[in-house]
Amino acid sequence: MTVLSENMRTIRKSLKCTQMAFAQIMDIGFRTYVRYESGERDAPVAVLIKLARLADISLDRLLTTRVSVQELTRPDSERPPVKADSIEVVGGSLNEGRLMFKGIKEDFYITASPNEKKLLGHYRKLTPRSKEKCLKEVQDWALSRKRGGNGAATPKKVLKAKNTQKLKKMVKSIKKITVK
Repeated sequence: MTVLSENMRTIRKSLKCTQMAFAQIMDIGFRTYVRYESGERDAPVAVLIKLARLADISLDRLLTTRVSVQELTRPDSERPPVKADSIEVVGGSLNEGRLMFKGIKEDFYITASPNEKKLLGHYRKLTPRSKEKCLKEVQDWALSRKRGGNGAATPKKVLKAKNTQKLKKMVKSIKKITVK
């Protein structure tokens, strides 16, 4: 048996389901589920995501670590802190401003630029509703960055100046929201 198939069985048993009931919950055929659980077939990504969400564990943990019923009562977000020497970066980069660590559910947004640090700091202090509004404005801004109407490219200097002005406006609105 593979780690995944053992974890599937453990999750199913922790939920006190039969294979038939669990196949219905997962919205897959009974025989297909039995093959996944026995390790005869590999489950597709969509099934793995459903399973990880159902068990409230990360995909990384589902695929690489044998879990017990006792461990499933404590979701990944409540796991004990990871030791600094055992952290492994699995994705992202400084250029992207995003890192993903093995075994940790969230992305960590980082930056080396002092201005970006300020902006991230202000953003983190916003209420969820204000964050949503800010993200919508950024999305609208990103979608509005198109070529000119005649198909000719807009000069980079012009785009840069417009984008700088829009970003300054967004920062001012964020500061106003955080002051309130």
